[in-house]
Amino acid sequence: MSEFVIDFPTLGDLGEAWIARHCRVPDGFTRGKPMSLADWQFWCHANRYRIRPDAVFVPPERVGPDEPPVMNQAFFYRMTLIVAPQKTGKGPFSASQVAFEACGPSVFAGWAKGGEVYSCADNHCPCGWEDSAERYVYQEGEPLGMRHPSPLIQITANSEDQAANIYRPLTAMIKLGPLRELMAVREGFIRILGMSDQDDFDRIDVVTSSARSRLGNPISDAEQDEVGLYTKQNKMIETADAQARGAAGMGGRTHLTTNAWNPAENSYAQIVYEAGEPDVFIFYRDPDKELRDEDGKPLDYKKPKDRRRIHEYVYEGSWWVNIDSIEALATSLMKRDPAQAERFFGNRLVAGAGTWLESGALWDAKALVDENGLIGQFVVKPRTAVGLGFDGSDSDDFTGIRLETMDQYQFTPTYGPQKRRALWNPAESGGRIPRAEVMQAFHEIASEFEIVRAYLDPPLWETDIDGLSARYGDHVFVKWPTYAVPKMHSALERFHVDITDIDSIFRHDGDPDVATHMRNAVVRTREMDPLTKVRRYILGKPLGQSHQKIDYAMSSTLAHQAVMDALSSGWKPKSSSKARVWR
Repeated sequence: MSEFVIDFPTLGDLGEAWIARHCRVPDGFTRGKPMSLADWQFWCHANRYRIRPDAVFVPPERVGPDEPPVMNQAFFYRMTLIVAPQKTGKGPFSASQVAFEACGPSVFAGWAKGGEVYSCADNHCPCGWEDSAERYVYQEGEPLGMRHPSPLIQITANSEDQAANIYRPLTAMIKLGPLRELMAVREGFIRILGMSDQDDFDRIDVVTSSARSRLGNPISDAEQDEVGLYTKQNKMIETADAQARGAAGMGGRTHLTTNAWNPAENSYAQIVYEAGEPDVFIFYRDPDKELRDEDGKPLDYKKPKDRRRIHEYVYEGSWWVNIDSIEALATSLMKRDPAQAERFFGNRLVAGAGTWLESGALWDAKALVDENGLIGQFVVKPRTAVGLGFDGSDSDDFTGIRLETMDQYQFTPTYGPQKRRALWNPAESGGRIPRAEVMQAFHEIASEFEIVRAYLDPPLWETDIDGLSARYGDHVFVKWPTYAVPKMHSALERFHVDITDIDSIFRHDGDPDVATHMRNAVVRTREMDPLTKVRRYILGKPLGQSHQKIDYAMSSTLAHQAVMDALSSGWKPKSSSKARVWR
């Protein structure tokens, strides 16, 4: 597929050939045949084993205090995350990766001069691959591979049933083909043959929430399945973190697979995904980001035609999946749990009923992009007229300032010599919001921009807001309580329309933290309007999920309302120059 371009050094080609030689399809009509990776599986495999161009191999005979083995430092990524719907083949794919980690050439062994042949015999495998017609011949400049000298692998899941997603196809692969010469299924674990005579060494174990005794062991690899179910409450985040430490200590890595998660649960999958760290490879076909209807809006999973398009997109390449069968399952599940259907089969991050924005894609679609489709390529010129929104806390919730130009471009301002974003998480400053820093940010923003109107939620910040009003004018810095239901309901309804209306001019900077708060916000129903008979509401966190913050959504709502009120009161620009410029 054109979306998958391998233009980097990788052990992926060698690995794919090794898997086809040694692994067998575990079930279905092709059971027992050589396993062939689907295009998306090979893409994930190639990136998992992507090698740094500057990697230097230390031969085993030279390894010592002065020359430690390179191990995981040869790889471009320390972790991988695959987000894919049910039945795409995540379990068998992970099983093939476990086999490769256990017995295949999964360790970087230098660079090929060209013409070398990978030898199974030299790596304790008797299959004779090097003497067969399909033997693997290295290309010049390609990374060489060798077996791990002491593999210790953990298959991890929240329960034994989930661990079976990987363990069951792995045992089938062992029994159906050449892997039987390399691994032996024992009671409760799999022994890796050829590298040691000790049962307690070189093995594959299962770790679950109820069987965590092996945590803390140095490991060469961890395959963590359904990480969208790993939460703080079930202690599986603690398990995943412990495995990451154990892998780092042995030069190993961790690899994650999952269905789309419930964003209200703050799972390990969500934490890893939202961190966006450059040394973590993520494969996620997000239909909300890639698919649009004829009007340019995100697809609606409730509509059969849209649902079909979503399924065809997220299951692309998984040739064994019958889309008609998926359609039937999804349609049935939609009747009793639509959010689960969208996550399981539509690969969408859906929190369930009650979310303020029906889909995070609605917010994402309003991010301002340049001619190349890149977000965040604009800055707002100094002295531009803006509206300001502020929602503050003291020690628990977050605090944030959002600005919006009078032509409705919303962005997070920066402050200080390091140009930090005006968004504060108390966990990053000793458990409390740094008030002096927040106030300094206000003064810098007031100096840089022309603040036409600023709406600030007053609880815990009454005195500070009074000081701002005294300095800049009480007609500019205005107390605007977000708990005032009639006002807040009206502001939210207006903002919701401007976000979801494809023709509205509202745009934003794509700040990822603000996007997360927008997705977290749920409707909290209040009294009925006596005139319109419409049930009013405000925003809140998901019930029982205090970690799911919404403060930046509140700041954004107030910034938008400040601009709308300023315009309705007759504000006129002093010049016709554009507010935004290229970076």
